[in-house]
Amino acid sequence: MKNFLIPIIFILISCSGKNKKEYEKVVKATNTVIQQDISTNQVKDILDKQAYLENEETEDKYTLSKIDLDILSDFISKDLKSKGYKEPSSENFSKKINSIFGLDIKCIQHGKIGTRYLVYHGNLLDGSQNTLEDNLFESFTETGNIFFDQKNKLLTPFVLLKNIVTIKGQNYSTHIPQNITAQNKYLFNDSKPDLAWLKFNDKMFLETLVKDFGYVKDKDLLEWYIKGNGIEKYSNDKETYLKVFYTKNCDNSFNVHSETFSYMDSDPEKYSKEIISVLEDIRTDRIKLENLSFEQKARLIAYLLYFGEKHKEKTGMTFSFMGTFYEHSQENLQKKYDEEFKKQKYYGLPSFEKYWNDAKIEGDGIGLDV
Repeated sequence: MKNFLIPIIFILISCSGKNKKEYEKVVKATNTVIQQDISTNQVKDILDKQAYLENEETEDKYTLSKIDLDILSDFISKDLKSKGYKEPSSENFSKKINSIFGLDIKCIQHGKIGTRYLVYHGNLLDGSQNTLEDNLFESFTETGNIFFDQKNKLLTPFVLLKNIVTIKGQNYSTHIPQNITAQNKYLFNDSKPDLAWLKFNDKMFLETLVKDFGYVKDKDLLEWYIKGNGIEKYSNDKETYLKVFYTKNCDNSFNVHSETFSYMDSDPEKYSKEIISVLEDIRTDRIKLENLSFEQKARLIAYLLYFGEKHKEKTGMTFSFMGTFYEHSQENLQKKYDEEFKKQKYYGLPSFEKYWNDAKIEGDGIGLDV
């Protein structure tokens, strides 16, 4: 801000018709900006108060609040801008956090702090609103909480001040964790160098974006996730593997990721084998998908079957994905799926209706049912 005001002062002095009073106004404005910075004494005061929390005998003397989050966010904002962060507009920030994180304050997993912050509760703990509020500023490892600051246009976990500030005499310096910087620059500035950094240094965050939030719009991120999270990684947890194909939101809305199937079109032989494996586990009830309704489960299975059927000839497979599925399903489920697929107009998938009607006639190959 000071660098921005210097040329303004110079112009005011140089231009004709500008008098001393106008110059003094600008100087006063400059001083006001400087005074708004957090003083070393203020930082020490907050550090001392937060230090109470580290001792059982004094922890009741201080309660973390929005004040602590405000100063944290302001420090992060200043540091981000010094590293080239371009603060998005309010509209673009809202669009980004909603498209990536699907924030919906009607869901218990999402909350608000005043008008400034939106909160994602990564861990619902015992599921009560009181517990979530009581533990709002506990460590990220316990809560998984992410705070979205609509004033500074950034996201952050909660961090105690001692972890980002160093005091030397009457001065202090900040050292914001690189993962917070990279997360914000990648998500809100589309920074590819920061995505590259995250791939090597914060894999958990990127994996969470895909499998928990269903963020598959970035082809670079999706390719990285799929290549590093093949079915062999989830051989004992194929329900997690399946999350790359769909997202169920807290409001019970359900999305199948067409982007994932489009990417897998590039190597149908490899991915058809993976899809056979998960369908087999669905058939044998090793994958229960209990969190999905019948309609949601039908949609997911339809896309999985369609992928295999579409690429059957390319992969050299001799059986019909849909024929096998239909033949080995219980009679009542055959009817239910038939009705559901028709009702959904075969999900708009080209040739799906033909594949499905042929399946009811063919019905050969290995056993895949639900």
